[in-house]
Amino acid sequence: MTPQLIKLPFPKNLFPNRQFCVEFDNALLTHVDSENVYPSDQYVNVIHEDKEVLAGIDKQLQKIGNPSVIYGNPVLNTPEVDINLENEVFLLYDNAVANYIHFFFDMFGRCFYYEELLKSKPNLKLGIPEDYYLEEGRSDFIKQWLDLYLEDKNVEVIVFEKNKTYQVKSLIISNLFYWFPEQYGHDTILNMIKKVTDRIEPIEVNSNGAYISRQDTIKRGWYHSRELLNEVEFIEQLQNNLGYDIIEMMDYNLREKIQLSKSYKTLIQQSSASNINVLFAASGSNSVILSNPQMGPWLNAKCQEFSNKSNSNLLLIDGVGECITEGYEDIADKNNYPWELTNIEGLIELLSSIEDGSVWN
Repeated sequence: MTPQLIKLPFPKNLFPNRQFCVEFDNALLTHVDSENVYPSDQYVNVIHEDKEVLAGIDKQLQKIGNPSVIYGNPVLNTPEVDINLENEVFLLYDNAVANYIHFFFDMFGRCFYYEELLKSKPNLKLGIPEDYYLEEGRSDFIKQWLDLYLEDKNVEVIVFEKNKTYQVKSLIISNLFYWFPEQYGHDTILNMIKKVTDRIEPIEVNSNGAYISRQDTIKRGWYHSRELLNEVEFIEQLQNNLGYDIIEMMDYNLREKIQLSKSYKTLIQQSSASNINVLFAASGSNSVILSNPQMGPWLNAKCQEFSNKSNSNLLLIDGVGECITEGYEDIADKNNYPWELTNIEGLIELLSSIEDGSVWN
């Protein structure tokens, strides 16, 4: 049967050829074990009528937004079916999902599609690969976020187990709603995320301010070179001069991270994926970003969007450090040079002016 194109009405739709889902009848879906694929490969294979399905999975084809792009190459060896699902299932999946900040935008954009489809398909199930619905591990935040998102909804989640082939009576795959960090489409997603976090209450903390340290990622095995080389010295001066708490976010689950972000009057952090925490900050709080020389030029604009939505005062401190390129010439992603603060004493003096409010003058 020919796949059905589902176009959804979106207000102020600037990309009419990109906003769609595709419904396949009796599609085969296999969740490939992540240990057996390279990071750039797909963790989910979908086959329909002995052809590989591309629409809604391959990110480059998604960005083109051409509804006629549906199939790839013919499949020579069609896998045997392990499990039959007599359901309508929406596939919630993106191969960049393990990246913390991409998750919020890529996956919550798909949740927006899902909520729209529920209006006409009230029995539509939500399907997610097993590797992205785990209680523990590097991707555990995905399950924690989806559980928070779904806790006030009557939705059945189907978890696709690894290395098993499912035949799904009706499988819906969405095209990419939002391509981080582009400008169009983010507001819809920010509203969805904010709706989830607004249900979570702040907690009592020990001081007015805190710094989000990246030492946790270093201790657990830093996967790139974007390390603040003199961070320990900066932390010592923060504690000695300002009495700030030092938070290592990897020690907390998602609910606790949101609570901490909501609870401090002032929260300081580096340019990083954790800047999404500015969106969770309390109204009237102070969000301070130590702007990485390579990341700031594109990430600072997103931080401004987050602070506009949360109504947190945003202080973007540019020119506070420099990248270390010597010895790292072969780095493929130039965002990931290590860097260091050039004037910690002056930075501490600036941060101390937050307490009396003079920094905003």
